[in-house]
Amino acid sequence: MQVKPMEMNREHWENNPLDRSYPFKLFFNASGETKPGQCVLFLHWHEHFEFIVMRRGRAVFHIGSQVCEAEPGTLLVVQAGDLHTGFSRGSEQVEYVSIVFNGALFSDWAKEEDYDTLLSPYLDGRASLPAYPGRCGEEARRLIDMAVAESGTGFSASGRMIAKTYLFLAFAWLARTHLPPGQAGRAREAGFRQERFKELIRHVEDSGAPMGVREAARMVSVSPHHFCKMFKRLTGRTFTDFVNRCRMRQAAKLLLETGLSVTEVAERVGCSNPNYFTRLFKQYVGMTPSQARNRALPDRTQAGGTDW
Repeated sequence: MQVKPMEMNREHWENNPLDRSYPFKLFFNASGETKPGQCVLFLHWHEHFEFIVMRRGRAVFHIGSQVCEAEPGTLLVVQAGDLHTGFSRGSEQVEYVSIVFNGALFSDWAKEEDYDTLLSPYLDGRASLPAYPGRCGEEARRLIDMAVAESGTGFSASGRMIAKTYLFLAFAWLARTHLPPGQAGRAREAGFRQERFKELIRHVEDSGAPMGVREAARMVSVSPHHFCKMFKRLTGRTFTDFVNRCRMRQAAKLLLETGLSVTEVAERVGCSNPNYFTRLFKQYVGMTPSQARNRALPDRTQAGGTDW
């Protein structure tokens, strides 16, 4: 079990190694008072599945291409490899529980007669569960709550075994409820589309340079109009906002780690006008480039910090 504040991490790929015997981890995510639109779950993806159960406050989560509003009691499902992020919908505290698990968690049941029919399509990516199961997911959420309750003993051997069983039952319940005809093909198509957007996100982060919507749309082979809608659904941000955040993040790194002048840093991130660069930097970082160079940047990884 891990308890952590909500983070705005720099890396979008999350390497989250899991124990081989019991490949799942439990996280309690909590914030202080939030502002509407404040990031409460940083944009990322990982190779594992994830259950999210809302405990307090209101938020909107972007999971894959689905936008899901959440309030206390809401269950959300993240497929392996799905981009996901979340934002507060109000000014109250936000709390949710995350259980990150690998499909290998259910290997003990692989010899069961109906395993291949019921579970394999989801575990190998041929089908996907809905990010928001709605009322159909109430029984699964009850089972997940019981798995979470087992963490109160510090995950003893018996607790891990019981939690593992509850998670299997929750996953099987959702799988039995949500396998409409033809979904397997749609799941593969959606997964391929997300991979193209992940490549674009990596490119923008690595380059730290400006990029227009048309160029980005060409990279993922869609029209500019469709690209703008799809990017917002996947990340919760406009593409221009996302690019500017990456550029200012790179600028902050250069200011702190090199001896380049402010003008040289501005040129490195594609700003030919130093005055415009200063305004943009202050908008995202909360201080001018000169102020950032003269003192350590504030900690942006805690809940309530500016998500830049």
